[in-house]
Amino acid sequence: MNITSAMASMLFSNTSGAGSVDFSFLTQSASSATTTASIGSVKSALVNAEKNEAKQLAQTAKDPQIQKDLARYEKVVKSAKSIDDVLNDPVARTVLMTANGLKADINNIALAKKGMTSDPADEDSVAVKMSSINGNWLTFAKTYNLAEYGLDALYPQQDGAAGRWRLTLEREGESIEAMLEIKKVRGGGYQAEIDGVAVPVTVDGNSITLNLLWRDAADELRTSTLQGALGKEGFSGTLTNDGETTPSDWNAPAYFADSLKGVRENYIAEKRLDMLDQQMPGLGSAVLFKQVAKEMKDAVDILGSALGREIVTTAFNIPKQIAVQSMAAQEKAITSRMNPAKLQEAHFVDQIAQRYLIMLNGGLGGVTA
Repeated sequence: MNITSAMASMLFSNTSGAGSVDFSFLTQSASSATTTASIGSVKSALVNAEKNEAKQLAQTAKDPQIQKDLARYEKVVKSAKSIDDVLNDPVARTVLMTANGLKADINNIALAKKGMTSDPADEDSVAVKMSSINGNWLTFAKTYNLAEYGLDALYPQQDGAAGRWRLTLEREGESIEAMLEIKKVRGGGYQAEIDGVAVPVTVDGNSITLNLLWRDAADELRTSTLQGALGKEGFSGTLTNDGETTPSDWNAPAYFADSLKGVRENYIAEKRLDMLDQQMPGLGSAVLFKQVAKEMKDAVDILGSALGREIVTTAFNIPKQIAVQSMAAQEKAITSRMNPAKLQEAHFVDQIAQRYLIMLNGGLGGVTA
């Protein structure tokens, strides 16, 4: 939340024109911001924030500082040789960690490196251990899997035909998708694997031929030949089954082609929530909680989510010090005040979001959940 109040006013200013984003309900005086929020203002804040999400995101994306941050991130990640190069750049680190729900630990570079490079399948890894405090550490490790893919999931690491590609083709009326990985070997040759299974490959400049064996619905052994060429959008070409050319083609863009887009969209979304928090403390967090609450099935899920823990403990006035207690005691503190199963109900989630905002901004004010 490092955007100034003046910038917030510029992005979300209230105008009388048709279709404008109405934030008038949030324009309180400095003194009123520290007093008890009313039920009406809280409900109105949530409704307007959700109703105008698309417009707010579009406005946030236009902010010069946010555009500058994203441009810096993309420049750094495109030239990075290791995750150290990304984390050692303050702007790139901030963008990446903010976009992935890890902004609370932006200044802990040592933790970030260990957590991000963790093997998500290793129960003793930092990401798994940290997931009890913030589940986004494990989510990051699973999403990017730097331990297995290196920087590929941050920005496609390709050298001509060599790299990871998202192979898509049609087989017996079904769309098939798999990871095609091509590696250079000594002598100028290439090796290829499709979902970890070795397949014959021939690469001649930008031209490629792949030969596949597979079994059809009748368990008969079939052959497919994929011939194509490498272009700006990846590989594409014709598909032959048992020597007969099929009417469908095949293609294989970079497997992580949308990596930059994902970080960009998530960063803008997080900055929009920060902006909402500036207008009413906790509003951005409440809006996000309403979006993800269904993912929390029980007290363990709530406690394992930094957002869920913050919202629920604040809403029900549960002391933050429960974090030092046993997990059983923490679970009891949650379940004695609410039924986590009810987080599947939109109305209940909305009540908790309202209660959170009321508690955060001055007291209960009559909200029940």
